Amino acid sequence: MDKEINPGETIIHNKNVETALNDDQVSMSTMQFSRRSLSTQVTITQRAYLEVFGLKNYPVGVELGEEEMRIGRGDDCGLKLPLHGVSRQHARVYFRNEEYYIEDLESTNGTYVNSIRVSRCVLRNNDQIEIGQAKIFFIEERMRRKSI
Repeated sequence: MDKEINPGETIIHNKNVETALNDDQVSMSTMQFSRRSLSTQVTITQRAYLEVFGLKNYPVGVELGEEEMRIGRGDDCGLKLPLHGVSRQHARVYFRNEEYYIEDLESTNGTYVNSIRVSRCVLRNNDQIEIGQAKIFFIEERMRRKSI
């Protein structure tokens, strides 16, 4: 043993636990850690955006939250795309289980992620979404900080 430990003292290193029972006896065992118990010590900050290209003269950035966002030509859409090939209620982006999803709402021309037609899929950072003539980039930032 590299370090002397006193009776009753516990040292945790490399998942092994050494507990001094008395001056000349040391008990060795493996301690189990759950991801959940460790994750309470780490704070994850997550932000996500849709960067829309294809609208007149400028890109549009929309920050996503945990609320569902509808995409389409309709006035009731959170992201309105008044473009050719876009249905009134074309698709929706929603947040479930710490991930963002996009789902096609039975649109006429379909929803494409990275050039593949999808009915629903998980979005990953830098995915390219195509809805009609619009190109939309999904940007996700995750930062981890250890709680004090």
